[in-house]
Amino acid sequence: MRKFCPLVKIVFLAFVSFFTLLFFYSPALTQEFDFSRSFNDYVYNYNLYRSTHLDYITKKSEYQTYGTLTSETEALEATRNMLLQRDRTFETYLTALRMKILEETGVSTYKQNLYFVKLDDEVTWLKNHQSFLTTPSTVEDLIKESRKLENRYPSVQVVNYQALGVVLEGKESRLRVEVEELIDLVDKKVKEIRDSGEDTQILERWLIEAKQKVTLSEQKQAEAIAILTAMEPRDTSKAKKYDTTRHLMEESNQYLKEAVSFIKEVMREIKRV
Repeated sequence: MRKFCPLVKIVFLAFVSFFTLLFFYSPALTQEFDFSRSFNDYVYNYNLYRSTHLDYITKKSEYQTYGTLTSETEALEATRNMLLQRDRTFETYLTALRMKILEETGVSTYKQNLYFVKLDDEVTWLKNHQSFLTTPSTVEDLIKESRKLENRYPSVQVVNYQALGVVLEGKESRLRVEVEELIDLVDKKVKEIRDSGEDTQILERWLIEAKQKVTLSEQKQAEAIAILTAMEPRDTSKAKKYDTTRHLMEESNQYLKEAVSFIKEVMREIKRV
């Protein structure tokens, strides 16, 4: 009974997406259960997992060295505790991601509900899986239970990356709406100036360029969404594809900044009229 869980095969969502969530994290003073609270829960459980994993490594080594009944029992419990904490860490991570989608006002109701269902399904599976981890009496039995999560992991990765993409998409969509509203307001003012007999050709050209930047922003966002939508569990480059979508979203954001820059130019000129 010297075989132990091949945990090196699992790379945590936490490791892949930990800093992504940090990027989204903004501390809140409220004590309500929101993204801030759920994120703190995730960090707490992540640290507990690291502690239980270290204990697992220690107890495994002792059992492999001494092979006593006591070391066997301790190794079994250390393995069980580590696997339970691994599930809880996944669970709190996915819950934090759900809360982030909930709080991002730019996410459409359709996509919000879609990913609530997907994330909730994974959380339910993890809760059920934890109950199965409490019963095995041998390390070999625990290994079998551990492999259930390992086999499910590629599908969970897809949900994770797509959900993170929904958050990025929501941020860009919200910003784009704000920029478009600003363009409409300035456009109406330019028309008023033109109707009064003033030459507005330069202002109108800058407005056209601003609108083109918004269109380019939307195109970059669409490219990013297409990559995420096409992602499948069997993909071996999911992390790379997600990084590509992030870069596309950054380009989308840059186009919006350029559109705002053109609008500011128009506004400065209007003040001179």
